[in-house]
Amino acid sequence: MEIFLGTPITGIINTNLSNPLEMETKSRIKEMLSDLRSYGHNVFCALEEEEFGRKVADSMECTLRDYSLLKQSNVYITFPNNSYGCAVELGWASAHSIPIVLGINSRIGSKTPLYEGLHAIGSPVHVIYYNSENEFPDKLEWSEILKYIEKNIFVGYKL
Repeated sequence: MEIFLGTPITGIINTNLSNPLEMETKSRIKEMLSDLRSYGHNVFCALEEEEFGRKVADSMECTLRDYSLLKQSNVYITFPNNSYGCAVELGWASAHSIPIVLGINSRIGSKTPLYEGLHAIGSPVHVIYYNSENEFPDKLEWSEILKYIEKNIFVGYKL
């Protein structure tokens, strides 16, 4: 399965620092990538591709790359929080009828009610709420989300 993991980038990195991304956030994202790959799936994450803020792509490069890879994906898993980039990717996934797993941090809320309403126009959308002080789910929350993904997305998919 081809998985596109969407995360905020510009809202969570500081390119003026030698370590542009907080270590806890970086560790959580790396754990999510590792767990998804442990099932044998190919996973693309722009934040990883851009070396967690050390090699940020320009607007043309990231737009063309991300759109092309998202169109080839079997599922779009995202934790958009306050990301405009993830909002664009959600639109692309919806337009191409790519199943969406939408993780919403209850502490941040949804950027727009349009996120939860995407299913009304035909895209399969799985909205999962979590409650984390960090941008991303903690280890226990991620474990529960992964179980949901395994049961509802991976089931029946042959590698």
